[in-house]
Amino acid sequence: MPLTLKNNTEIFEQIFEIANQFDPKQENYLLAYSYFVSYFQQKDTLALEHIVIGISFTYSWMPTILKTINLSEPDQLILIFNKVKQGHLISTQELQILKNAFNNSLVGVSKLLHFIQPEKYAIWDSRVFRFLSGNEPHVSIFKQPETYLSYLTLLDNLKNEPAFSKFYRLMQQKVGYPISEYRALELAFFKGG
Repeated sequence: MPLTLKNNTEIFEQIFEIANQFDPKQENYLLAYSYFVSYFQQKDTLALEHIVIGISFTYSWMPTILKTINLSEPDQLILIFNKVKQGHLISTQELQILKNAFNNSLVGVSKLLHFIQPEKYAIWDSRVFRFLSGNEPHVSIFKQPETYLSYLTLLDNLKNEPAFSKFYRLMQQKVGYPISEYRALELAFFKGG
């Protein structure tokens, strides 16, 4: 399902305003974020224990608890997450497998994917959707892996806009440590949603 979104000019006008007002002292997530990303950067290959630990700390960023972990096909999960770690973009079918394994939540999976490979995956949640669309999210929008992949395509398009590099430098300066391009965009969307 393609997303109905603001145009790129409008997005950049709003995210520059958000970035200029961003106060890292007011953001508890910034401290945890660097540790979550670092946890996965220190692993050359992911094992099941890393995935279970990762999804568990991912849910500290969720409004609900982790109720379901389906590890009936652990080798399949390990294979998919190691593809992610290596920088491959996973398929719609693989996203569906991950969603089914963890609370049936694409939001939770997007966060875990981002912590594992922040250069290729972005966090997707209701605040991001609200910012981009100007609409209140409906639960069905978060059930479709195709929508998440469309979101990643949108981010790639935004990264190619002339205004992006100035925005990216500003967000990194505000955050105070290096972040991925996806994180810079998603963080501004989150703050604006």
